[in-house]
Amino acid sequence: MAWFEADIYEKCVELDLHNYSKRTALVVVREKIKEAFEHGFRHVRLIHGARTVTDRNEGGSMKFQLRSMIKNGELDKWIEKKNSIVKDGYIILELKKNPASTEREWNELPLEEY
Repeated sequence: MAWFEADIYEKCVELDLHNYSKRTALVVVREKIKEAFEHGFRHVRLIHGARTVTDRNEGGSMKFQLRSMIKNGELDKWIEKKNSIVKDGYIILELKKNPASTEREWNELPLEEY
């Protein structure tokens, strides 16, 4: 089940991407990273699953697409790539410091896909 939680004390967003298609998951990831940066948060934890998948041919396409987004610099506007942590079932992204953070409502997640 996909969900997200914003911890205002730890300044961390946790985002579980289970039950999303790869396409929807990537849209949600970009949106939540941008929102977390705008709120002045410090980390985003992306739970993508496929912990035991080690090769693209075995599946885990979302896992490898997220890694590719980081490697190719697509998220560099918001993240500190060198301080981010890539694990088998999740990724923790360290966000850049935002000196002009804002307080506003978070966008709702899209419905899950089955």
